[in-house]
Amino acid sequence: MPTYQIKNWAEYFETSQSRKVYKRLTWVALPNKHDGKGFRRLAQHPDATQIFCAWVLIVQVASKMKVRGLLVDDDGPLDADDLSVKTGFPVDIFDQAFSVLTEPKIGWMEVVDERS
Repeated sequence: MPTYQIKNWAEYFETSQSRKVYKRLTWVALPNKHDGKGFRRLAQHPDATQIFCAWVLIVQVASKMKVRGLLVDDDGPLDADDLSVKTGFPVDIFDQAFSVLTEPKIGWMEVVDERS
């Protein structure tokens, strides 16, 4: 099962306040840059709305992990089904988000471990 992480988590999602919190966050800073190439490419995708919804949910879940930005909990790596259970949103939006957001031209997420 692949292990996903949000690329450059500390740069884009941590603030001076969040760095002082050594436990799970109850909020997350979300960048609002709408003119970046990755965002514009995502916006052109036919399923942009669902993928962006999944992205925000992924960021929120990732903010509560022991290692922020890394989608791994006490049971191991989180997959689309786990994210669906945690958020109540359909599994297919997370499957699609993993596929699209790891594309090099968007590159918001990356696979850091690919174990079977």
